[in-house]
Amino acid sequence: MASCPDLPPEILPEILRHLPKVHHLTRTALVDHLFYQATIPELYKRASIYSWHKEGKLKVLLLFRTLASCPHLARYIRRLGMHIPILLIRDFPKHQLTDEGLKDILQGLRNCTNLRSCTWTRDGSLTSGILYALLNAPSSPEASPHLSSSPMPSLRELEINGHHVHLFDPKLLLHFRWLSKISIIMPTLEVIQVLEEWVEILQGTLTSLNLICRTSPLITDDTLIRMAPSLQNLEFFHLTGCPKVTHKGIRAVLSENENGIKSLGLEGVSPRLVHLNPQPTFHNLRSLTLSLPPLNPSPPPPPNGHHHNYTTIQRWIARSELSNYTSTLSSLLTSTNAPNLEQFQIYSPYMFLEPCDATSTLFRALVKDHGDRLKRISVHRMLIDMDVITEICSRCFKLEELFMVIEPGYLDDLALRIHNAKSLRTIHVNYPLEAHTEDGGTAVLRLSEAVNFVRQCRNPSLTQFGCNARVHRRIVERENDSGEKVKEIEIDLGPYESPDVPEQFLVVRA
Repeated sequence: MASCPDLPPEILPEILRHLPKVHHLTRTALVDHLFYQATIPELYKRASIYSWHKEGKLKVLLLFRTLASCPHLARYIRRLGMHIPILLIRDFPKHQLTDEGLKDILQGLRNCTNLRSCTWTRDGSLTSGILYALLNAPSSPEASPHLSSSPMPSLRELEINGHHVHLFDPKLLLHFRWLSKISIIMPTLEVIQVLEEWVEILQGTLTSLNLICRTSPLITDDTLIRMAPSLQNLEFFHLTGCPKVTHKGIRAVLSENENGIKSLGLEGVSPRLVHLNPQPTFHNLRSLTLSLPPLNPSPPPPPNGHHHNYTTIQRWIARSELSNYTSTLSSLLTSTNAPNLEQFQIYSPYMFLEPCDATSTLFRALVKDHGDRLKRISVHRMLIDMDVITEICSRCFKLEELFMVIEPGYLDDLALRIHNAKSLRTIHVNYPLEAHTEDGGTAVLRLSEAVNFVRQCRNPSLTQFGCNARVHRRIVERENDSGEKVKEIEIDLGPYESPDVPEQFLVVRA
């Protein structure tokens, strides 16, 4: 093993790609020179640090110290994700970021000459200096007129926090002229104004646009209408928390699209989305993510002594609006309008929904039209009737990922139904946040319950439970009732080893 003289060198990188944990790769690099040369590019091709990582801020400083002092290692970085505050705005101790530390960060970025994707999304962490470094330009305003003439770097994907005040100059974004993906969280008005000009510059290459707000009124139909002519090549279009966007703005973007949207996310937009008619550009739609609109508007205050009638009116309005909304979705998702749909995600951000005829009808229509193609169904803050779950598991024979909410006490019943989903690889089960135990505590899915559930499912393809548990199988030898030794497969849950975080958990929706 120390020298592996018979191992073809070109095979080794393929083997190393199956080692998910960083510390596995660091040990592999110590085997010999051949292993070192094959391991280092794999070890450094991506760097992601999240706020929940232990000593994450210190790790950021150590990472950039390495990238600054070792350009030969920095050139292997392809994906860089900074999800924690590194520039001291609030909770980062000022004494930890010295002038030398800031210098390392900027020089480390400049050394990442093959960087393809950069994520810098924590509020208060993005500065003009970092943008200059990503542009591989001097950190001075005097240099900005000459930025466009700098050599075209490899960066193709940029995800940033759009809160720019006292942090960065939004006009610097106009110098990123070669991007295929833009994602902006909480953009300010100035950033949105720059975005309208930016997408015009990028109209030849931009294929993905993701805007995430928190009920911001800044992005409107007029904003989308102005940008629409520049978005003709979009394949991925996602809006979150944009209540001023209606069917008019969405229709403007979709009507300009030339090849058909592949992934569409409309979360927290105007309830008037129900007026969106079936679109010709849905013919290439692979993934659809939706949130339900507010379903319980407040009618006039009830007369004294008539609270029961008041509640009845509220429930009738909610059921009526939900029925109208799900009927519209069903018409949008008929197989002739979206013949290639593979992923469907829906959730309720405003109120927890119990099973009802409207949602059951929606999911039955979804299974009827797309059951032979669906690979992912994700449902949050909504309960689905157990009979509907049976239909999903038995008729969606390509289903690989299932995210759902069930009431405590239904795990055993769910396991029997899940058994029919033979292709299922990932399942995540939540209890309602409103659910409580008999003693009044919050209902939480315990590890022992999860293990028992996975064993009852008896799905040979199941490999992941939730966002942090991997399904492990091993062959053990036991004695049966007759005293004979037999081999059995033992199933257990262990830590999730991949550095990739499932999409559903990057932005908390439930």
